[in-house]
Amino acid sequence: MNDILITIAIPAYNNEKSIQKTIDSCLKQQTESAYEILIVDDASTDNTPEILADYNDSKIRIVTLKERVPLIANHNICFKEAKGKYILFCHADDTLEEHAVRFFEYKLKQRLYPEKYIVWGHSMFRDFSEKAIEQAGFTYNELVVGECAPLMFFYGGLTPSGTLYSRQSFIDMGGFLKVDMNSSPSDMTTMIFLAMHSFRFEMVDEMVLNRANSSTALSNANIDVYLEELDDAFKYFIEKTEKTQQAKLINLATKQKNKPLYFFYAMAQSAQNRAQIKKLILRHLVKYPWRLTHPLIQKILNRIF
Repeated sequence: MNDILITIAIPAYNNEKSIQKTIDSCLKQQTESAYEILIVDDASTDNTPEILADYNDSKIRIVTLKERVPLIANHNICFKEAKGKYILFCHADDTLEEHAVRFFEYKLKQRLYPEKYIVWGHSMFRDFSEKAIEQAGFTYNELVVGECAPLMFFYGGLTPSGTLYSRQSFIDMGGFLKVDMNSSPSDMTTMIFLAMHSFRFEMVDEMVLNRANSSTALSNANIDVYLEELDDAFKYFIEKTEKTQQAKLINLATKQKNKPLYFFYAMAQSAQNRAQIKKLILRHLVKYPWRLTHPLIQKILNRIF
């Protein structure tokens, strides 16, 4: 296939129970434009390879890894293997709405096929709009770029599934930031990093994805486990950014009405940031002393003192 605008990428590992519905939803896209479905099978040991072998459609291309890689590394392989100018992820336990590709085609045309661009819509379960609107204060259908753009991701990661990325500009920035733990939120640190490098973001008021069967949509991680994963992701973010850049981000976060406590906790793992975070947390507690009992405030205090 030539001149492909959008690649639907499906990173997969042992998804025998769900991947057929995922692929079928990608094949049912209501568009006349050429698009491809790239499946990167991360050395599955269940019946996933057999299910994939049953498909015979020119849209589908399968890459099989001989050895397992971390989940976020699989996403980076999808970027490298894709032929589309833009890449739309659909995880192997999610399904795309039938109009998703057509809608993103419309949005790309409206924005004149931009570089350094990331756009996403609503999903059924694990919808990012709550974080972006209620906590960060952004709204739908506006381009977010510049100094305040990192704020959108201080409250949590932007799940790749249902999100469309300008492929080459994403690759040029090095892809998703490295993590050691499989569930660490590189989707949070990577978006902050990209926002610091002039990427444009847009949240559209349109349903594009269903995550009803997603394993991450059905369970909540233990807070201590999540904080360990958060530290893992931000460890590499801190290594990749300059001290002055980190100080600016922390200062930006202090101005938020809803303080991004998880962000403060993760950034405070670096000794160079603790004094700055200590001051802002103490000011916050002077104004709102009852928050001293908040479990996450307690964990931040234990870290900075």
